[in-house]
Amino acid sequence: MTEPTVSVVIPAFNREDVIEGAVASVLNQLYADSVEVIIVDDGSTDATVARVEDIDDPRVRLIRHSKNAGVSAARNTGIEAARGDWVAFQDSDDTWLPNKLARQMALASDPGVVAIYCGMTVDRGPDRPARYHPNRSITPRTGHIQLRLLRDSFISTQTLVARRSVLAELDGFDPSLPALVDWDLVIRLSGRGRVSLVDEPLVIQRFSKNSLTHSAEKRLYAQLAILEKHRDLFASHPPIAAHHYHRIAGGARGLGQMQLAARYGWKACKLQPFALRYWGQAAYLQLKKMADRSV
Repeated sequence: MTEPTVSVVIPAFNREDVIEGAVASVLNQLYADSVEVIIVDDGSTDATVARVEDIDDPRVRLIRHSKNAGVSAARNTGIEAARGDWVAFQDSDDTWLPNKLARQMALASDPGVVAIYCGMTVDRGPDRPARYHPNRSITPRTGHIQLRLLRDSFISTQTLVARRSVLAELDGFDPSLPALVDWDLVIRLSGRGRVSLVDEPLVIQRFSKNSLTHSAEKRLYAQLAILEKHRDLFASHPPIAAHHYHRIAGGARGLGQMQLAARYGWKACKLQPFALRYWGQAAYLQLKKMADRSV
């Protein structure tokens, strides 16, 4: 039986120092004969394009944005150009272990599966121990897991392989979100079918100076936007919505936005009136807001 083909999308912006290693970790996959690599240069001003053009391999395709459009737009360009049955995503500063795609695509024959993800080692630098993601205490992590994904974001983009046809139906990533684009995507993907997991650390995530990470403020406003975008889903599960309101209140407090913090603290209490920790937080935030006003 012919193996399913995989298009691997790598967005890159000023990644001259790491792009070749990221591409090599895809081309060196045990599954590599059925792979194409689509590098979307998102308006780089360094030598990223030159580094890619030096890669002499017919499986590599380069698409260039004339100006920086953001990582979600770059990934969507890659999805639109993809020719494979499945699409995977690699970040330009991360590494795939050689058996990543082979292990994932072994689960691809089930027609009810719309996405397959794997475990990841998060390299947090020389002074902090590496950790495994996703946390194995999270359950369920496979099957029809949209409800679980509403509560927690535990599928990272670089661990994900998804059916191209489903990604196209969903219009890919949401470029309007300032952060948490992977969470939004997998919420939508998991509503279309089952999700499978290879529970092994097949990706190494590293953080470079300009990694695709997000500030606390961007994450806070992305969380608010996702709650609004999926309002009906969250409204159907009040304990989960209250959980996020509680987290938003804490995040807003950390940013000194006490009015927003107090509002969401009370919203959590309204949805879960018997949750004492929510009431404790809301009372504290209200008092803090009043104290700030009196200064």
